[in-house]
Amino acid sequence: MKILLAFILSSFCILNAYAQTDNFNIENGQVVWQKVFNTDQSKEELINKIQRTGIFQNLSDNGDILTAEIQQLSLDFIGFGETEFSTPIYIARNYVNAFTLIELREERYRVTIKNIMLTQKYEDALSKEGEVTALEVYALRKRNTEFKPGFLKLPSKIINYTFQNIADFTLELEEDDW
Repeated sequence: MKILLAFILSSFCILNAYAQTDNFNIENGQVVWQKVFNTDQSKEELINKIQRTGIFQNLSDNGDILTAEIQQLSLDFIGFGETEFSTPIYIARNYVNAFTLIELREERYRVTIKNIMLTQKYEDALSKEGEVTALEVYALRKRNTEFKPGFLKLPSKIINYTFQNIADFTLELEEDDW
């Protein structure tokens, strides 16, 4: 009986730890998204793809480190398979603005997205258009030391899906054959 109980508890802990990953971490009280991608592309090819996405602004090349800003990115809850009404308001009705760090290594790169701010798309009964709120307000609790359980359900999954799609520069961009 004790073995069964220990197995159940360890399984729960493993599943709980897995649920909290989604490539999100807490660093100095801030929500940080980070993921490593494998690639066979050169640095120049990666920079070209990053620029062609149109998502990353003010791209700066500092050797093996690239920095950029994400401005007015809509979170792709529809691509994730949700509707506006099934998605939390702060996900569906806000743009994301954030700082992006891309670290290059041989045959891989790591994307870090931090200083994630949500900007209200339009005025409603709860907020005004252009109102800016840090993601931490919705994602963290206990003095910004742990994730809120509600954030780890649908919101983190939608944000993770969106960030993963915009940061995967190994995917082929569609050619505009005009």
